[in-house]
Amino acid sequence: VFLSQSNSLCKLRLAILQLIILGLFFLIASCSTKGPSQTADIYSYKPEKDEKNYTHKFDSHKNKPITKEKESKPVGLQPSLESIADLKSFTDDMDPTSLQLAIDNQLEVMYEQDPASPIRLGDFTLTRSRLIETLEAFRKLLQKNISQEDFDKKVYEEFLLYRVGNGKDKKVLFTGYYRPVIPASPVPSPRYRFPIYKMPGKDFHMAGTQLDIRLAGSKIGIKQILQNKSAENWRSLTREEIDRKGALSNRGLEVAWLENELERYFLHIQGSGVLEFPGGTRQGVRYQGSNKYSYNGIGKLMIRDGVITTGEGSMQGIKKYFANNPQNISKYLNQNKRYIFFSLSDEGAIGSGGAELVGGRSIATDKSIYPAGGLVFVKIRKPVLDANNKIKSWKQISRFVIDQDTGSAIRGKARADLYFGTGQKAGAMAGHYHERGEVYYLIIKS
Repeated sequence: VFLSQSNSLCKLRLAILQLIILGLFFLIASCSTKGPSQTADIYSYKPEKDEKNYTHKFDSHKNKPITKEKESKPVGLQPSLESIADLKSFTDDMDPTSLQLAIDNQLEVMYEQDPASPIRLGDFTLTRSRLIETLEAFRKLLQKNISQEDFDKKVYEEFLLYRVGNGKDKKVLFTGYYRPVIPASPVPSPRYRFPIYKMPGKDFHMAGTQLDIRLAGSKIGIKQILQNKSAENWRSLTREEIDRKGALSNRGLEVAWLENELERYFLHIQGSGVLEFPGGTRQGVRYQGSNKYSYNGIGKLMIRDGVITTGEGSMQGIKKYFANNPQNISKYLNQNKRYIFFSLSDEGAIGSGGAELVGGRSIATDKSIYPAGGLVFVKIRKPVLDANNKIKSWKQISRFVIDQDTGSAIRGKARADLYFGTGQKAGAMAGHYHERGEVYYLIIKS
């Protein structure tokens, strides 16, 4: 019995000793541990205060949507209202049906998007629902049978106007684009020799790549490691490598073949087109993607080299030069490394905002600055064509348009691209278009 009591006492003492040692350990650790750094809160979400600093990468706060109450104050909006006091009327040189169509196309897309997501408009931020309400209110106003005077009054009563642009005159440089109709063939032939390509898929591997299978540790198992620069190293291919060296030839990527190399190049510039096959059938194609290179316009390169003048830098002027100097086509086209891939489409031209474009009613802007779905009023000149689609004069006009697209060459606050529609007449106007005009975004008053 004595031995049993002794053993129990020893165990009790040992347990007490362990508790004392453990307590001392935590006491020492707590004394030597530093307090939390003051910089830790840079990772925390700070609503309202910092939301006005959003860039175009808005999806980082997708689960923390900005409501109307959290919209940032339109910086500089009131001075803009004062500066356009001389804007007497909102006359529109086109038919209201085309404008309603552009609005309907855009709303159809926006109804499927998060209405609370933040949208940048120049110097301030608003919600997508505010843009939707703007388009809905303006469409309702269009449907009223009222005089121009009453219409102008209603616009001022219901909407804020925000003028954009650079410099003292706040002008915006407009260029034009269109949807060409191009002879094409679904199969190659001596006449149709210039392919347009669809974008390679994720399982596409460049010729010469090797697939190496090796053990990567007993706990991980066997991994397949592709020995190349990246899984999408086709994006590093240049125009010269694709068109001249055939880097993508005979890989099942050809969409169709064209008969003219320059038409293929300008299809890349426009981003969409209509292929007209032998027999008269037509098929639309649209922008699908691009390689990794930035756009480098050949017109400015040709002007720099003195082979054309500034006045000849239009699409028509460039085509005329190459018709007389075909030996220089490769020299200049290859300097624009950017390459566009296409997919078949039964719809019309689709803008980056997801809506079908309407000729004369759709514009492209820098989407890191201006929103898809913006209601815009512009004052610009338009070309007047003769029976042969030659420009005979220019006319000052004003109209409402919808901001629905973007482009690789459309960068900054003072750039816009006006969509002219489909076909030769649209191309004749777009190819020569290089005009400075006034741009006003309309926002429904809250």
